[in-house]
Amino acid sequence: MFTENPNQLIRRRQFSFEMLQAIELLSLPNKGGHTLKEIADICGVNEKTLRRWRAEENFQKEIQKRVLQSVNEMLADVMDATVARAVDGSGKHAELVLKSLGILKDQHNIVATQVAEDYRSNEAIEREIEELKRELAKFDE
Repeated sequence: MFTENPNQLIRRRQFSFEMLQAIELLSLPNKGGHTLKEIADICGVNEKTLRRWRAEENFQKEIQKRVLQSVNEMLADVMDATVARAVDGSGKHAELVLKSLGILKDQHNIVATQVAEDYRSNEAIEREIEELKRELAKFDE
């Protein structure tokens, strides 16, 4: 007999009406001004059920999908406003427009430095210091 693991069952499950209501409310900025308890009440479930739903991967993905849909719906208006500010002379807005179009890119140059590790013992280093002191003393004479 074939059995599915719980993640596969969750993935296949259709969202109930109550779950869809919760997804809509949870995808709003600041949860539409509601607490989790209020959202649970609106959806007709208890808060523990809502918290369990929120732990499910597909439920989280659906919330993210709805958030992205909302952002995409507003993106054209945001770009129009940004372009208008750039045309009015705002350098920051012009930079943002050019970067969003891929015309202007930030350059980050990272210079790697290597530090040589010294594996000598303290005694070996002290001997070398004493030897250097003797050689310096010869020059002073």
